[in-house]
Amino acid sequence: MAAMKDLRALLIDCRIELRKLSRDFQKTELCERLDLAIQHLINAEAAPARAATDHGPTPEKAQTVSQVALAWQTAARDLKFSDPAIHARLSEKVMRLLETRTLVDPATEILQLEAEVEKLKQQIAGLEKSMQTLGVERDALLGALASAVPQLKDGGDRLAVGMARISWLKTEAEKAAAGTAGSGPVKKKVPDPSDTVPGPDLLQAVAAGAATLSKEQREWCVGEAMVLSGFQFTPVELLEKGEAALARMILDARKQA
Repeated sequence: MAAMKDLRALLIDCRIELRKLSRDFQKTELCERLDLAIQHLINAEAAPARAATDHGPTPEKAQTVSQVALAWQTAARDLKFSDPAIHARLSEKVMRLLETRTLVDPATEILQLEAEVEKLKQQIAGLEKSMQTLGVERDALLGALASAVPQLKDGGDRLAVGMARISWLKTEAEKAAAGTAGSGPVKKKVPDPSDTVPGPDLLQAVAAGAATLSKEQREWCVGEAMVLSGFQFTPVELLEKGEAALARMILDARKQA
């Protein structure tokens, strides 16, 4: 069955390509032979389904809609060249039944669809190229941030870690600007793990997975999270959520305050 489908698709492709190469291909005997071969393959594919039924329909009723349509299409195509006047009258009646003024030739429609597919392929290729460029720029930016702030380790969420590094750089720049008067340059200071109450920089780094809390800081965060959540969680439940979840809970609460 799969082989017949492949052969039918191949014959249809051959017919399309030959129509492109020869304007009068529809008048040739080869075109008629291809149409008949395609119709025979369609009939052969439908035969197993008819044979599987106990009381199948008569051969006259066994034809599918597509088979009937293809047969009429083939006959009408021949009529177009053998008797154009009858073909024109038949076309007019078909258009009246379909309530349309024009009918697109199947070959023309296939060519239009092929042009649309080619256009979509070009658009997809352009989007893929843009995505690759953005990926290179992102990696370069995150790499520069990692070199600038090696004190914060890389975590699972690369973007969150990068944002934490930007926040840390901003805070350190503000500290340096505030302490330059008469004291010389201020030495950069990483959030001190020994501080019992973690600052915003450390919390952002922990939320991004780029830093960890000390025992004292973890205990403080658990107590703070219990208060902020209205005591909806026990200490055990909060610890099970992990340090990143605790830090995000505290940071979100501070933003809403």
